[in-house]
Amino acid sequence: MKFISKCLVFLVVLSAAALYAGAAARQNAPAQAQQDKVLEGTLVKVDADAHSLTVMGADNKPTQFVYTDKTAVTGQEKNIQGLAGKPGAKVRVTYRAGEKGANEATRIEILPER
Repeated sequence: MKFISKCLVFLVVLSAAALYAGAAARQNAPAQAQQDKVLEGTLVKVDADAHSLTVMGADNKPTQFVYTDKTAVTGQEKNIQGLAGKPGAKVRVTYRAGEKGANEATRIEILPER
């Protein structure tokens, strides 16, 4: 009987911990989504050595982004190297402000030409 009681107490504690962890994850998800920003504009240049790209926004102000291997690239070109030869292409960059004020690109979409 003691063994069954200990197992039940263990299961209750484990269930409570799982519920708490799930609630904390749901609470943090909206905060992370709020940090993501989007800029749509024209690709000016890609610097593969510095892992950066520059996009001219609608306000005619260039914005620089850094990218990593985790940055998703969608559209005609499926990677950053393909973008290097596409200055003038219309792009949509999803990013978040990173350390030291750098804009970290999380997703780069190459938009179809109109």
